[in-house]
Amino acid sequence: MPRSDMVQSVLKALDILRLAASSPRGMRLNEISEALDMKTSTAHNLIRTLCARGFLSKDSANRFHTGNAIHELSSLSSRNQVMLQASSLLRQLHDDYRLATITFSELTTGAIRCRLRMSPDRPGELQQPMDYVFQPYVSPTAICLQATAVNALEYEQLFPFADFGAATWGTSEAFTKEKDLARQQGYAIRRKNNATAIAFAVPEKYVLGLSLEIEQENLDALIAAAKRKIRDFRAALA
Repeated sequence: MPRSDMVQSVLKALDILRLAASSPRGMRLNEISEALDMKTSTAHNLIRTLCARGFLSKDSANRFHTGNAIHELSSLSSRNQVMLQASSLLRQLHDDYRLATITFSELTTGAIRCRLRMSPDRPGELQQPMDYVFQPYVSPTAICLQATAVNALEYEQLFPFADFGAATWGTSEAFTKEKDLARQQGYAIRRKNNATAIAFAVPEKYVLGLSLEIEQENLDALIAAAKRKIRDFRAALA
């Protein structure tokens, strides 16, 4: 598209954002207008608009930096890529383990939320539950996330062990030992007879969970296969 056909105010605003993002110290109004050969009044109006929408912020030295809206957009883009790859991962595992319930869960600020799910009662359907929440300290999904997620400490401050975990684990030392094991293995597991629930750590704040009936002699093969798929998942996001 010829430059004359473009919206000039949008181009100038994007130039300001790129310039601010490239300056670790931030930039003052006059520095921005000079660097972009832009009238001070034009730069001022564009900057004021960008600040109002959260794309720029101003510090106490009157320097402008990229604002929270930029970081939110980046985070949303990254999360969408995670969900896209997770959808493919769940479909692969569903093809291999038709009788398993498979979940992909995220540790948010205040809850462990199941984002994606596939189950034998709805074969082939990738579900996106709205209100599927795991309780803290109990399931392998919760244990694995509380052991490995980057925001686990913040979560446990909201759900202290004394109030939410003591009834299950007795002592905080017992739960800490379980988390240490999950970090070491890369997964947390619960078995009762052949009923198995297992959750694998995925980068940052996500967990892949499987629940199924499986014989002990087949469990090691499942764990190895899941770990291979998670390595591929991580590589696709790198």
